[in-house]
Amino acid sequence: MTMKNFLNGILIFSLLLVLNACAGKTPAPPPADPVHVPKTPYAENVNSPEPVSGKTVFEYFRDEGIKTGWNLGNTLDAFNEYYAIETIWGNPLVNQELMNGIKAAGFDIVRIPVTWMGTIGSAPDYRIDLIRLKRVAAVAEMAHNAGLKAVINLHHDGSTESHNKESGWLSISKASRNQNEYERITAQFSRVWEQIAIYFKNYGDWLIFESFNELHDGGWQSTTDIRQFLTLNKWNQLFVDTVRSSGGNNGSRFLMVGAYCNDNRQALASSFTLPSDTAADRLIVSFHYYAPYEFSIQGSRSSWGTDADKKKVDSDFAPFKERYVDKNIPVIIGECGAVLQLYPDDPAKQDQARQNRLNYISHVFNTAKKYGLVPVYWDNGSTTGRGEKFGLFDRKTGLPNSPDSETIVKLIINNDLQEK
Repeated sequence: MTMKNFLNGILIFSLLLVLNACAGKTPAPPPADPVHVPKTPYAENVNSPEPVSGKTVFEYFRDEGIKTGWNLGNTLDAFNEYYAIETIWGNPLVNQELMNGIKAAGFDIVRIPVTWMGTIGSAPDYRIDLIRLKRVAAVAEMAHNAGLKAVINLHHDGSTESHNKESGWLSISKASRNQNEYERITAQFSRVWEQIAIYFKNYGDWLIFESFNELHDGGWQSTTDIRQFLTLNKWNQLFVDTVRSSGGNNGSRFLMVGAYCNDNRQALASSFTLPSDTAADRLIVSFHYYAPYEFSIQGSRSSWGTDADKKKVDSDFAPFKERYVDKNIPVIIGECGAVLQLYPDDPAKQDQARQNRLNYISHVFNTAKKYGLVPVYWDNGSTTGRGEKFGLFDRKTGLPNSPDSETIVKLIINNDLQEK
């Protein structure tokens, strides 16, 4: 045998050994979404880790007496031309007096909607401006200093006004229809939540994260596209996984998730699934409630209060007790309320609208509490103009902005004024 033939024999024998070793085995596919490591670490808050209760979220809500909430609307969520600007929608910078006033009025928790777009850098890091993180932290700490629990989220990052107008980057419409768009948007969603989670990881139980706000394709609650429902479930799962893996107190932080468009019917549908969670009993379900739309938010209907109107609220809220509350899963109505309607040329109609607004808010909040739900009033700070007038508090002093607003606050907190 020549040396050349000898070497060829060894080569063939070696190849046969490799092939035999691999027989019957399927090569592992490359990871679909490899772990991204930023060039420099994401920003962390230097605060020392705060103590946590170790309680389940249901125990925490019960023991802390969390029953009623208020929204800091049209503030940190405000934006213009794709840039988040705190005062662009007419409200002043948040101060401690406001949060003190909210607590003094009797509220237990404040939802702080946050829009991040315009403060997010380019791919692949999508780095959030540190100034924005610090400002959100400062406002959350004002709530905590006042004795309130707080919720922060991604708000108008998913803003979609109609099928033809989309302002936010978190597009469920694009992501559900195109794989490349899904991967791009999902990567940004993951990076943004990774940074928020890391920055706030040392904060205690009082700070709750909410995945996003009212995601839809422009048709609001009208879609039946299963691809969008599946995308939303995947993003809720990614939100939970990202927070849990970020360290600190995030391993047990209370997390809030909602269904498509934060609609109450979607939250009860089989197409909505709660994420799996490495931390047991730490998830909260949320939905928003503006029904009937013409009365509560559009302000085109001044009448409300028939038996059918009231039964509708009851039938909308009752299923949540059996589906979630009885299973020790808290339910937060993340937004609800009714607009102020003004009819300066028709005093009788204005008085009717006023009394029905009081009755509606009393009934909605009473019914929510009857079934163990936590209603959170939507306050956008507005009381004048042609837009939605939900404002109850003077944003500088923290006091009710009118006698009617003071009455509404009492209805919300104590329900001490009866429906007429």
